Amino acid sequence: MADAIAREVFGLLFETSTEAVFIVDRASRQIVSANLRAADMLALDPDVLATLSLSSLSGEPERDLSSPGHYEDVELRRSDGYPVYVELNVVHVDMPGRTLLAYTARDTSERRLLQRELVAKHTALYNAYAELERAHAQLNETKGELETRNQEIALLAWRAAMGELVAGIAHHLNNPVGALASTLRRISRVAGGVPEDQRVEIERLVARSSEIARRIETNVAAIVQASRSNAGDQPSPRELPPELSRVLSTFTEQLDEIPVKEPS
Repeated sequence: MADAIAREVFGLLFETSTEAVFIVDRASRQIVSANLRAADMLALDPDVLATLSLSSLSGEPERDLSSPGHYEDVELRRSDGYPVYVELNVVHVDMPGRTLLAYTARDTSERRLLQRELVAKHTALYNAYAELERAHAQLNETKGELETRNQEIALLAWRAAMGELVAGIAHHLNNPVGALASTLRRISRVAGGVPEDQRVEIERLVARSSEIARRIETNVAAIVQASRSNAGDQPSPRELPPELSRVLSTFTEQLDEIPVKEPS
């Protein structure tokens, strides 16, 4: 009788709705009628569905779904135990001697699944971005270390090149200075056989030239030592003493003017 009343009252809703519809007795929570869409959604025969209580279908038995209104994300259980998530709209219908609850349910399981997949993808994307940030930070750190290493290598290469250059300069300076010192010693020996008035001037020039040669050797040694300073020290630019070229040319001119008499 209850089923007949429900179908008579809600027949139009059953026939026209594309959503699942089931009618529940408010007092007993017993399902009194349901359409084919509800039976298909819950994988139950309509006659079997009409013998069940609403609480036996709910995956959330503690949740009160009897008040009129709209309910989101309600979990129902199919006959095979698989959960179905729906949106419920509840309407109270007063009948003589009883009150019926009309439920319309829209299956949102697929939407819920898509939302969960979207959340999972967003989480994966966030983790990938965080990993990318860590990789970028590590890359910057490695780049900084590489730049520092390149600077050290460049400094070592510069120092090696400067060492070769200084060694070459020292060689080219020490050779004429050595020859100059040897010549001065020979002049000193020869000066012993010249007249006194000429020997004094020659000895003065020899002494002055020997001092200049010594200063040249000292400056060259200082430059070589500076090129061997610590790698962290930037060598300060040094210039050869201006006396170097001036003295050599002057000394050569004076030698040409000095009459040298070989001892008999």
